[in-house]
Amino acid sequence: MTRWTARIALVGLSVGSLWFSTGCDGTKDNAGPKREVKITFRALYDGQPIVRYAKYDYDNYWVDFFRFNAYMSNLALLRSDGTLERLSSIEWVDFTPDDAPSDTAVNVTLTLRASEGQYAGIRLGYGVPPALNAKQPKDFPAGHPLSREGEYWIGWKGYIFNKIEGRVDLNKDGQPDGGLIYHCGSDAVFREYTFDLPIRVEASAPDIVVAFDLRKLFLINGQWLDLKDPYNHITSNDFNDVVIATKLMNNFRNATTVTQ
Repeated sequence: MTRWTARIALVGLSVGSLWFSTGCDGTKDNAGPKREVKITFRALYDGQPIVRYAKYDYDNYWVDFFRFNAYMSNLALLRSDGTLERLSSIEWVDFTPDDAPSDTAVNVTLTLRASEGQYAGIRLGYGVPPALNAKQPKDFPAGHPLSREGEYWIGWKGYIFNKIEGRVDLNKDGQPDGGLIYHCGSDAVFREYTFDLPIRVEASAPDIVVAFDLRKLFLINGQWLDLKDPYNHITSNDFNDVVIATKLMNNFRNATTVTQ
């Protein structure tokens, strides 16, 4: 299973975006005119863009990161009446592409479409929904987010929802004491979170910005995930052991900030 300051714009609907007049998840489209909706995803640590292999304070030791990507799904805007307008079924967001021009995290911008107007918030799915997670890369055409062989976990017969990889330096001597490999997956840890905030869809509207802060992700209920314990360095290969993945996926809402 598993530099970066450039901004990647995916113009128009991505291959993974699916549109319906109504959806089984409660989403639907208005008949009114459509406008572009840009969502920019950012990867941060303590409020600043992640830089590959930079040493970050973590409890009383150091960590660094060199890979962070994720599937985001069931993207939808929240209407004031409680209904949803679908933006996209599935997207793959890579903050650390191999061809990035520097070591600073890439901002990834999706250009989608929605009915013009005012909305009350946004829904984000973290990972691949069960119906899609039951499929395989061969089920999708080239270029589709779910056609990526490297993001599929054969042993679990499902996709890797996100990859966060790095190292820990427990005594701050500049030498890593262990690798960090967090590959969350399985239907059991798929999560959806909603964020209430005024969102405008109109010609002059700014981007919706979704920021993931890894410092907040690993600070769970006010306590650091203890990296002195090797068990906490990786997500298990055992299909029945989703302890670490559950902790992280449960905390992703706290690690996410949405603004416009």
